[in-house]
Amino acid sequence: MKSEINLADNYRKSVIVVLSRLSMHLKYIKSFEDIIREDLLSFLDSFRKSETLDPLHRWIGTYNLFRTHLMCFYKWLYYPNIEHKQRPKPPLIENIPTLKRKETSVYKPTDLWTEEDDF
Repeated sequence: MKSEINLADNYRKSVIVVLSRLSMHLKYIKSFEDIIREDLLSFLDSFRKSETLDPLHRWIGTYNLFRTHLMCFYKWLYYPNIEHKQRPKPPLIENIPTLKRKETSVYKPTDLWTEEDDF
């Protein structure tokens, strides 16, 4: 990826974290080429939390970020010789939807700010 696009260090680290967590989730048994769709869905579903554990649905942001990183990785893995913008989605990751947040914002309004505080 670094040779194809100008990656920020934190983005590259984030992709590495996702791939290592996927590998840990599968107990290091399968290589990335041997992973099937059910393995990816199981991994992504492992971030789902109940309403009582996560009332603000923050897990959805993690799910969507990890889904995006996995999609980019598997496009590269399956089609390394195609330009990165032209790569199709492999069947492995096709039709895994982005989830919508239920809240418009995770931030709560506060009484600490007033118009007089505006600079």
